[in-house]
Amino acid sequence: MASQAAVIVATLSALFLFSACLAVDSGGEEGSCPKQMENSNVNNITVVAPPGPRGDTGPPGPRGVRGEKGETGRPGKLGPHGMEGQKGEKGALGQKGSQGAEGLGGGAVYIRWGRTFCDEGTGTVTVYSGLAGGAHYNNKGGGSNYQCLPADPEWGQYEDGVQGSKSHMYGAEYEISTNVPYDKATLHNRDVPCAVCYSLSRRAQLMIPARKTCPEGWTREYGGYLMAAYYNHPGRTEFVCMDGEPEVRPGGEGSDNGALFYLTEARCGSLPCPPYVDGRELACVVCTK
Repeated sequence: MASQAAVIVATLSALFLFSACLAVDSGGEEGSCPKQMENSNVNNITVVAPPGPRGDTGPPGPRGVRGEKGETGRPGKLGPHGMEGQKGEKGALGQKGSQGAEGLGGGAVYIRWGRTFCDEGTGTVTVYSGLAGGAHYNNKGGGSNYQCLPADPEWGQYEDGVQGSKSHMYGAEYEISTNVPYDKATLHNRDVPCAVCYSLSRRAQLMIPARKTCPEGWTREYGGYLMAAYYNHPGRTEFVCMDGEPEVRPGGEGSDNGALFYLTEARCGSLPCPPYVDGRELACVVCTK
């Protein structure tokens, strides 16, 4: 009981003192009582004041100092392929380039009549070896030029047997009646070989009748004598240059006729004599450049 009475007395004393301070303040005397704090402890009793309203937001502060540069990050994934852009305008024409080196050209091709191979010492190669052929000497029609037929023919569609209206191809033989300029016993009625020659380093070929040498700047491939069909036969052929040292095709010894090669003589009249000589066999030469 004594303790409770002490608490009541202390409380009443505090109230009395608080009332006296209020009376003094109302009378205009400042400083006679201490100001009450928002949170004051009076005999271990806490008095909590309610919070006031929130004030307005203040102006932004000054910009801070820029921080240090961070480390470079890893590259990201490749994005999707974009749409193709519009084609730009044609650019200006560039400067003309320098001229390149001159090419070798297409090369020269010719037939060496009476031989099975070409003279490869002149930079010429043998394309193929074969046998001479043409139209029958006694036919009025057919082809008029000699052909160098390959020794290993290939066939397309065909029908065996002689039928219908056709042109004819025969083998060719030497027809030699004297021993000048060729040996009759060696060549007469023998089959004629041939070879197709190709010279890569030259671009043109020329057969010159009545000459044994080539013009300046040309390469002599071979020389020989001019030959063609017999003058009084129904059929005609071209003039060709037969090699000066002809060979014969093995196994072609019989007189089977067909296309025939005869030596060619000069005949005076429209052909001036001199310089030509009547009845003289004409030479020939094949040249390339």
